[in-house]
Amino acid sequence: MMFKTGLAICAAALLYILSATPSNAELQQQRQDFLEAEKALQENRLDEFQSLSAGLTGYPLYPYLVFEELRQNISLARESDILAFLRDYSHTPLASQLRSRWLDHLAGNQEWSKLARDFRAGASRERTRCSYGRALLETGRKDAAFEHAEKMWLHGRSRPDECDPLFNAWRDAGMLTPELVRERIALSIDQGQLRLAGYLGRYLPEGDRPWLDLWLDIARDPSLTPDQDWSGAAGTPHEKILVYGMKKLVRKDTPEAADTWDCILEKNQLERKNFPEVEQDIALYLALRRHDQALQRFQDFPDDLKTPGLREWHMRTALYNQKYSEVMDAWKNLSSSQKASPRWRYWRARALEEQGLIQKASEIYLDLLGKQNYFSLMAADRLGKSYSLTHSPLNPRPEMVDDLKSAPGIQRALELYYLEREIQARREWLHALQGKNREMLAAAAVLAHSIGWHDRAIQAAAGAGQFEDLALRFPLAYNDLIAEHAGSRALDPAWVLALARQESMFMPDVRSPAGAIGLMQIMPATGRNIAARLQESLNNPYRLTDPGTSVRYGAFYLDLRLQELQQNPVLATAAYNAGAHRVKKWLPKSHSMPADIWGENIPFKETRDYVERVKTYTTIYQIRLGMEPTRMYQRMPAVLPGHLAAEQVAEAEQP
Repeated sequence: MMFKTGLAICAAALLYILSATPSNAELQQQRQDFLEAEKALQENRLDEFQSLSAGLTGYPLYPYLVFEELRQNISLARESDILAFLRDYSHTPLASQLRSRWLDHLAGNQEWSKLARDFRAGASRERTRCSYGRALLETGRKDAAFEHAEKMWLHGRSRPDECDPLFNAWRDAGMLTPELVRERIALSIDQGQLRLAGYLGRYLPEGDRPWLDLWLDIARDPSLTPDQDWSGAAGTPHEKILVYGMKKLVRKDTPEAADTWDCILEKNQLERKNFPEVEQDIALYLALRRHDQALQRFQDFPDDLKTPGLREWHMRTALYNQKYSEVMDAWKNLSSSQKASPRWRYWRARALEEQGLIQKASEIYLDLLGKQNYFSLMAADRLGKSYSLTHSPLNPRPEMVDDLKSAPGIQRALELYYLEREIQARREWLHALQGKNREMLAAAAVLAHSIGWHDRAIQAAAGAGQFEDLALRFPLAYNDLIAEHAGSRALDPAWVLALARQESMFMPDVRSPAGAIGLMQIMPATGRNIAARLQESLNNPYRLTDPGTSVRYGAFYLDLRLQELQQNPVLATAAYNAGAHRVKKWLPKSHSMPADIWGENIPFKETRDYVERVKTYTTIYQIRLGMEPTRMYQRMPAVLPGHLAAEQVAEAEQP
């Protein structure tokens, strides 16, 4: 077993942390025996496994040996051992894993009374939940079974086969109503599950079939929407179909859909106020696509139909058009909580400043200073003041740290981390800290930071509401590696550090739900493209978990986006998150615009927040690296319109 080599402190520090009970030499021997016991079990050397594990009952990871042996030998004959484990180790993540396998075994053997007894709702998979419903049914608890059946039924996708016996009994008892069928059909169509929706039609009354056929037709071809008779749709099941069809049309071509909608309303004598979802979608998508009609649409929009999100997009649209008196009018319609946020206070000040009301703007900017957020730094730039970021080290009581170190779950997490089993280690860590108070979370942050477990330290500090320990929240992890590869591309190392902090919190093994891998969160396809450009190959995407490969590829990709997008760090940062193809579509059409206004109008909230965080983190990392921080505005040049940017690139490419 290879042990961790890249920690911020040497392994001796972790040995010290874990030295509360056994001596260091004893702990080292326990680790070796644990690894040998695992290997013996894998190779079916059971006598050796039993002998080794018997000597490890005091070792933090002993439950993992018991779990693995039970997992491999689940049977009714081992019921007492399994139930004992579920009882004795209920406080570990292992309990839910073993319970899930045990319940599946009970279902497979139709041990319904035992399944009903041992089921727990929280961590069970869907098929197990279906089996639980059947267990309720088989043990005579029909009311509970049928209540459970309805919850399982109302879902937009197909249910596991294990649900069929429960659904059959529920339906035979007359519990499946037309309303429930229509509700599930609506869920299915919203999920794009048209075949399932068609299948569910068999449970509708005959008179409802035309309703379903119409919806399926429009789902397949939304352009059929304007041709239907919607005169009686308001307040009926047909209303959902009309709204669905219009939403599809709005997403395809918003201006054309707006005209179509006006015609539908007039032709069918429908009232606009009865279809707020359509009205809201039209306004929103005109704004998201920065269409010329967007601002006028907001000005004409009934105030009582505006959602909080639409009120914000009214502000953004006015900013995009640099209509600052309209920005002020839109600001007045924000809620009190929105008005109090740094974001909208900053933009109110910007609008006041642009209208020549410098004193009022300066008062707001001054009030925003001194915080670790994008708008505080931007306000400092508007005033020409230095950045004031407070560093206040976390200092939990020593006894809190000692209590934490002696907690079995934390000891297991630290042992797993030492053995480079970081997924299991994070799972144990999170489980152990559930429900802990802020002081204990602060102690956890300090403990994790002391061994270089940066992602756990950052998350624990955030959970504790402690944001001023800059060394803990913004560690210089992989600094030499990042400096090397950022330098080779003439990139600011603080920028690359900020990206790594935002992308992965310095977890080299992490994989996102979308499939991005590693420290710099590179998609496998992107990694293969980068490798080809570097005249390399990337046959195994898990090479991206290597920090050296990830940082080298990430720096190359960031530099590529920078060259491609006006040499503008704001655009390159946005492209790192959302892709260059999207950023090019978001460029203004005719006029250059300030980068802060462009950034505020990024259509994706994720990307908008991402850009703001990375810009903020870059400043913090420049300070952490001992650099004089570059002013935010110097890293945010004006965004050129698409055609001018293309001409600029063409001129640069001429010999």
